[in-house]
Amino acid sequence: MKNLNFSLFLKSFIIICIFFVSGLHAVKLSPKQIEILKMVRNVAKQYPNRNGETFENTAMAISLSETSAGVFKVGDIGKDPNIFKASLGIMQVRLETARFVAQKLNLTKIKQMSDVQLVNHLLGDDKFNVYVAVKYIVWLNDYTKNYFRTVSRYNGGNYNKPYYYKVMRNMRFIRSIKELR
Repeated sequence: MKNLNFSLFLKSFIIICIFFVSGLHAVKLSPKQIEILKMVRNVAKQYPNRNGETFENTAMAISLSETSAGVFKVGDIGKDPNIFKASLGIMQVRLETARFVAQKLNLTKIKQMSDVQLVNHLLGDDKFNVYVAVKYIVWLNDYTKNYFRTVSRYNGGNYNKPYYYKVMRNMRFIRSIKELR
């Protein structure tokens, strides 16, 4: 019985330590992450919605939520090893989302790209990736006229509360970083 209790205590202690250490790691961003977040902010400032609002803090928080600001550039690949169905780049834009944005906003240059060219741009050109993502965020906001649904839909859900709260946590974190003020 003592061994079982000690074993449970030890497992609990290890789990708590892992969360504590991972939480500490999340507080410190690398210079590269700061650089990426600044670039995301600068791109997002260029594209306001119909009301003149820009979404630079939202875009930075989404980048932090999706890829830890560029640390992980290919998502969903474990579900389906097809790169054409993966979430790509620092904003985790899917090929189908880029095509949707290009169609809705009549972005001729994107419409003319082959799937291979578009995937290469989404993965290899961070500014292009952010451009497509921000255009999508702005379109979502103009379409839904609701900030919660804008953020939720970015991650594929109409009412995705866990994702929304994660982005809001990251937005508060971003506001606390003096290099980003």
